[in-house]
Amino acid sequence: MNIFDEVDENLFRPLTGINKIKYVDILALIWDKCKRMPMYAIEKSTVFDMVEDYFYGLDEQVELDLEEQEETDGNTLDARVIAGGFVRRLKDTGWLTEKEGEYEEESKLAINYKVVPLLKSFQEIISPTIITYKGKLFKIYSMFEHISEQGSPYEGVLKEASEDFDNLNQALRILAASIEDHINNLTQGKKPEEVLEFFEKYEEKIVVGSYHRFKTNDNLFYYRTSLYESLDKCEDILMDALVTDYMDAERVDKAEATVKIKELITKVRMDIEEMEAIMRTIDDRHIIYRTRAVQRAQFLLLSDGSVKSKINNMLQYYASQVNTKEDLFEEDETICQNLFQIFGQNFIDSASLATPVKKRRSSPIEFMAVIEELDMELVEEKNRKMMEYIRNALTSENVNSFAKDILQGKTAVSISSVFKDNPDVLTKVIGLYTYSKTPEREYEIRLKDTFVECNGVRFKEFIVEERKG
Repeated sequence: MNIFDEVDENLFRPLTGINKIKYVDILALIWDKCKRMPMYAIEKSTVFDMVEDYFYGLDEQVELDLEEQEETDGNTLDARVIAGGFVRRLKDTGWLTEKEGEYEEESKLAINYKVVPLLKSFQEIISPTIITYKGKLFKIYSMFEHISEQGSPYEGVLKEASEDFDNLNQALRILAASIEDHINNLTQGKKPEEVLEFFEKYEEKIVVGSYHRFKTNDNLFYYRTSLYESLDKCEDILMDALVTDYMDAERVDKAEATVKIKELITKVRMDIEEMEAIMRTIDDRHIIYRTRAVQRAQFLLLSDGSVKSKINNMLQYYASQVNTKEDLFEEDETICQNLFQIFGQNFIDSASLATPVKKRRSSPIEFMAVIEELDMELVEEKNRKMMEYIRNALTSENVNSFAKDILQGKTAVSISSVFKDNPDVLTKVIGLYTYSKTPEREYEIRLKDTFVECNGVRFKEFIVEERKG
């Protein structure tokens, strides 16, 4: 299907003529008034009044093309007549539709519902919506965390998450494509030294302060493991509930519903991978354009008329004169011949710039000393320390073993009681929290709202429990 199967083939004609800016302004005025109204409709007289006021506000002679002159009968002085001509042309080309009024009501003009996405796109180009990446990702994460409790897991979670990922990845792609313009706008009109100073603060406030937070533990990489675990549940224990919900919502048989659910789960997995790939691209593009801006500022600083700038310009002049290797050895007859004396590498005389290199002489190979017999006690001590280090290393296996040791058959234990009795386990306590979201963990932690202080360390209390299933 083609777009002109749905809308008038002359839809874009008003936006391509000499008054295209005025038509877009008028559509924006009408849309702003209609977008919250039932059926997108308001009284016809109100529309004409708004457009007439618009032309009065221009305070200029409006030049009309041939089609517009036919609509206004050539009258280019009366603002009301011009307004009527412009409104009629928008109606004739499919932007507006006329609605008959009810009993004793005035006729209304409405925005054609088919062009609403176009008007929203126009507005989005002028004033882009600020996407809260963190909020969207947290919403997806929260839905999956409670998918087991959801009465409609397909329609209320899986389908919704898929659509949210589409919107989130689209916003990230726009971000990746707009970085060059964004940095150019940030540096436009600034002096070179202001640009360099600006990027020092930009790195701290924007890159580290905002964007980096979205990438790290608070967001994508923190939620990724949980999202993959939830998708595993969807393919396992929740599959029947998802298929049943899909059958009810989409009115299909079980076989088709099963295939569609599996495809949707695979798509969400790919959406997560795609998000990571887009963010790597954002990193690369960001570094490139930021580096270019800084290099451009540095170059401008070297072109400011200072002594350093003049030397830089002379060197650039010399470089521009060298086309072949032989040009390097020609006599310099320019004004710079008394300013520089350039010597080739390894040109040796009393004024040489290069230090002569002493050639190395061959020497006889020395015999290797006989190694004394190793001290076995020292070797055993080193091995013992190595094994002790391995046992105490902060690995997932050691953390799981520590969790089993402190539980010792108990269903739960508070970490403050463990740390209070044995202050040497601080590193392992940190390990419990660090590995608490990994798929290979054999325990769960439950954070409490209280803070405790033990052995000079203040931290948020949490409960360690044995992991079920």
